[in-house]
Amino acid sequence: MRLTTAVMLFMAGLFSCAAYCQFAPEKESGPLEAELVKPLNLRRLAVGDTVFARVTRDWDGPGCTLRQGATIEAAVELAEPHRGRGDSRLALSFSRAQCNGLELKPMDLLLAAVAQPPADWGVVPDTVFKIPMSSMNHSLNPRTGNITSGGITVDAFPLARLELHGIIHHFPMSSKVHPGAVVDIKGMTLDLGTGPNQSSVLSMKARNVELDQYTQFLLVPSSLVFVRVAVHRESHDETDDPTALTESSSESTPAANDLEVCAPPGCAVDLPVVSEELEGNTGTSIATRALGYSPRLSRNLVDFTEDDALAWLGPDQLLFTFNAHPLIRRAGGERSRAVHRIIRAVLLDAQRRSIVRAVEWEVTDSSRYLWPLSGNRVLAHVGNELRVYTAGLEVEHTAKLAGPLAFLRISPNGEVMAVATLQERHSSELHSQLADELATEPEEDVEVEVLDRDFNTIARTPTVSGLEPPTLLNEGPVVMLAQPDNHYRIALDNGSSKLVTLARFASFCRPELSSVAPDLLFLMTCNMATNRAEYRVIRADGKLLIRGEASSSELGDEATGVHAQNLFAIKSVHTSGDLTRGMTFKGEDLDFEELRVYRAADGKRMLAIRIDEPTTSHGGYALSPDGTQIAVLSGSQIQFFPLPTK
Repeated sequence: MRLTTAVMLFMAGLFSCAAYCQFAPEKESGPLEAELVKPLNLRRLAVGDTVFARVTRDWDGPGCTLRQGATIEAAVELAEPHRGRGDSRLALSFSRAQCNGLELKPMDLLLAAVAQPPADWGVVPDTVFKIPMSSMNHSLNPRTGNITSGGITVDAFPLARLELHGIIHHFPMSSKVHPGAVVDIKGMTLDLGTGPNQSSVLSMKARNVELDQYTQFLLVPSSLVFVRVAVHRESHDETDDPTALTESSSESTPAANDLEVCAPPGCAVDLPVVSEELEGNTGTSIATRALGYSPRLSRNLVDFTEDDALAWLGPDQLLFTFNAHPLIRRAGGERSRAVHRIIRAVLLDAQRRSIVRAVEWEVTDSSRYLWPLSGNRVLAHVGNELRVYTAGLEVEHTAKLAGPLAFLRISPNGEVMAVATLQERHSSELHSQLADELATEPEEDVEVEVLDRDFNTIARTPTVSGLEPPTLLNEGPVVMLAQPDNHYRIALDNGSSKLVTLARFASFCRPELSSVAPDLLFLMTCNMATNRAEYRVIRADGKLLIRGEASSSELGDEATGVHAQNLFAIKSVHTSGDLTRGMTFKGEDLDFEELRVYRAADGKRMLAIRIDEPTTSHGGYALSPDGTQIAVLSGSQIQFFPLPTK
């Protein structure tokens, strides 16, 4: 039997399922789907170099099971640049894979087809996937859809069908795909098994072979190339799942923007702050150098850090936390590239301007470590656990983490939180190799749990680290779905049979979405016509509350709120030079910080203040739980500003 005929028979098993279904794919015994983890340029390759690819779909093969995200390794067998009008040739032999565990093991695979990745995976049909989370130890009220866990009802949050959303990459399967197929890469050919060590050879005329990151591969086991296999067919009937969401087919066509019109009294256009608003807005302060805090203004930053944070533990108690020491790299351990920070937490009496208590926390990453909770509490990530602190910095509750914290999201009322922990997918040696190759941390397995306010586990699911963290409103999870032509849709899963569309809009940059107390969405976009950054505050029913445009000198726009008092604040940091978003900056490049406090009922601006010497961290400001003042970190002091009562 000819080689191409044998490969074609083996590949036939996947032709009947040209795309992924709604949920996580089943293991596949047909061709193995994988993608490049970094771009390849023939001129930068030499015979013997190592190339890594990542499995994009669970696969069962002869003596080898590969999970989605597993690593496979190839060697460069041939690297011939083009000369004159001659062809260039690149041959790859895949000889090791992460079979049945963390280590790379021998596994000979033949490269059978190649496809160019799309420019935007988010607009490719069937690449958006949903993972339903398995509910645990709860009772369901069939009338309301609410969950009772540990005797406590989580009101109005549809946990019976909480889903996580993400983008999955897959080979563009169709009946036209055949052994040696090259999809959407003009001028490239693929010859199966004709290179050294039975490697497949990629060729291009008059230019060098180049492959983009995420180039899609189909591979088949070399040992089975000459074995006829039965055609495997799948049936994906989404109606079998009574909890599956359905969506209108019209959603594939972008609808008109509905975030453009902002008409009072229901919505306020956020006009620039004028000097008259700033007059008389003076406050008291606490010096911070005596606490061990010193601003570090000369560090090169690509984004604002999570080193400093303020949070209230009652109307009179302010918690000031900050990185007391430079980053300390871990010497070995389960993830040698992780870092330690020593965070000093100082509880201050905001009335007497005195220290109530001070402790130090060890934090094992550089991500956010402090979140405000309702009831004059805060949640802290300390070591390998989550802790809830109450007034006096007393520990109310602790919960051990199953691994490094990947993300944590909390609903605005603090009743529900989604916690994701990393589960090491690779051996220490392979992890180090991939990290060096990619110049970043490789994709990992993740365990996601949904917890109630008492840390009872309501739902749990395994997934991967590329998943989008959920945005939680009090009514349920919110997803942002990419559509063609830079359009997006924000939708709420409120427990009904369909996602409820809250907003549609266009943005030439990737939008940023977060939830804010009391029950709002804060959306950052980029205007298609003006190229300017814009922000929106959206109610839970989808109605626009505030619309504003960021100036060209603004960085770090964000929002926070206080649930009990129906207030929220927006922060923007202004630069002193020609910095634009995405550029490297230092603390000394920041000119001032502007904080604006609003009433959530109608978007009325209650207060505007301007702060010199802004911090380079997120979280350097906090509204008091009684709505009487706002605390702001500025230079070497914490300033307190009273809020108007009307």
